[in-house]
Amino acid sequence: MSNPRRDKVLWRAGLGICWLVLGFAGLVANLASPCQAQMGGAGGAGAPAFEDPTFRERLYEAGGIAEREGKQGAVILSVTIEGNQSVSENFILSQMQSREDRAFDKETFNRDISTLYRSNLFRKVDPYFVSTPEGVHIRLIITEKPIIRSVSFLGNERLEEGPLKKHAGLSKGDPLDPIALNSAKSRLIELYQDKGMNQVDVQIRKGLKPNERDVEFLINEGPVERINSIRVIGNEAFGEDLLKARIKSRDARWGLTQFFGNVCSDVKLEDDRESLLGYYRSLGYFDARVDYHKAYNEEGDFVDVSFVVYEGVRYTINSVSITGMQRYRPSDLMPYLLVKADEPFLQTNKLRDERLLTDVFGAQGHIFCDVEGEVVYQPNHRVDIIYHVKEGDVYRASDIRVHIDGDFTKRHVVLQPLRNLRPGEIIDRRELEAGERRLKFSTIFNTDPSRGELPTVTVRPPEDLEYVRN
Repeated sequence: MSNPRRDKVLWRAGLGICWLVLGFAGLVANLASPCQAQMGGAGGAGAPAFEDPTFRERLYEAGGIAEREGKQGAVILSVTIEGNQSVSENFILSQMQSREDRAFDKETFNRDISTLYRSNLFRKVDPYFVSTPEGVHIRLIITEKPIIRSVSFLGNERLEEGPLKKHAGLSKGDPLDPIALNSAKSRLIELYQDKGMNQVDVQIRKGLKPNERDVEFLINEGPVERINSIRVIGNEAFGEDLLKARIKSRDARWGLTQFFGNVCSDVKLEDDRESLLGYYRSLGYFDARVDYHKAYNEEGDFVDVSFVVYEGVRYTINSVSITGMQRYRPSDLMPYLLVKADEPFLQTNKLRDERLLTDVFGAQGHIFCDVEGEVVYQPNHRVDIIYHVKEGDVYRASDIRVHIDGDFTKRHVVLQPLRNLRPGEIIDRRELEAGERRLKFSTIFNTDPSRGELPTVTVRPPEDLEYVRN
């Protein structure tokens, strides 16, 4: 039941703000609409346990900049780079704003040194200054991190060097880091396994020793494994054909496709195992376990895959409850929920109930309402379902601002799909989502994510506004 006294409105010059940002036909498209906010605040992430030294700390360790205050405003007579071996002087100077014939500014110089450190190419940058009546000479002594001079592969026969380099993520001029090399090795193994070469062996032949600057991977590809047959063992509640339809791996279809579409990838098999396990869990078999086993032929290139299933007992709903509501009583909404006591658990019903509760509150202006269904395990294979509702505050639309990336589309064309949203009215979350869908399917704006952002509608509460009750 609605409580008008709880509806709060933000006012600045009478109204709050809404943003719409769009791109015309293939261009970037964004909609953002700041509206009124009541109790805002996004949670901040916790600070990391360890952080890299700041530039100020690095400068302190280096002894600081001697008499830097006295150089403020002096003309820079020269900038000299020393100690660089792999990184060119031109590149270093291009990263700096402190240049010859410009006035020296300590804040600008500090940012220059910080930029050099952020390039991840240098272990240490020591600045020195020589002041003269005419100006100041700047001297930077660089200590470089090891730089990759070349990346090569040995033993690769089925995959060319280009795709291998791209997947490894290493190229000439990158910092030479043992951690990066081992990460590249792992990515190469995953690439080969995805291609069915599960017995691949990748070794870092060059690049780990202190004086090495060339990276070389030695690869033993192994055979391309193919699936001869797929079986599901231990299933009782569901048929083998139904379960096999839920996995991506395919067999040889009794020999008809012996060399087509039946590559055996350990990565894909693991995904298939997770898919089958997720299917059982979504239907209430919370104790289910799934594993797979591979049996090789004599040549080691064809395998018979068996998914071994332990189903367990299907869980039943013990009770259903809703908490956290103020606008409605639980008894008002319980009859509309699909999850019922004493019925088998279904994940789809739980998700639909979460969506239903979100829409109910969203229609009343609680556009930031959050609903989470918690599953609490009870004895005798029963579970309680508790829907935790965070209503949030009621929002009214204020000014709707449209930003279009392009000059071809008029403002009223964009507002037409949002025809049910009017300034001063309570925002209906369902109408916002429907308007966004209409924008995406209007054929006017970009609908290809690879070509830029899609049209979106975003509600943003204005900051520093005074709250006024209705």
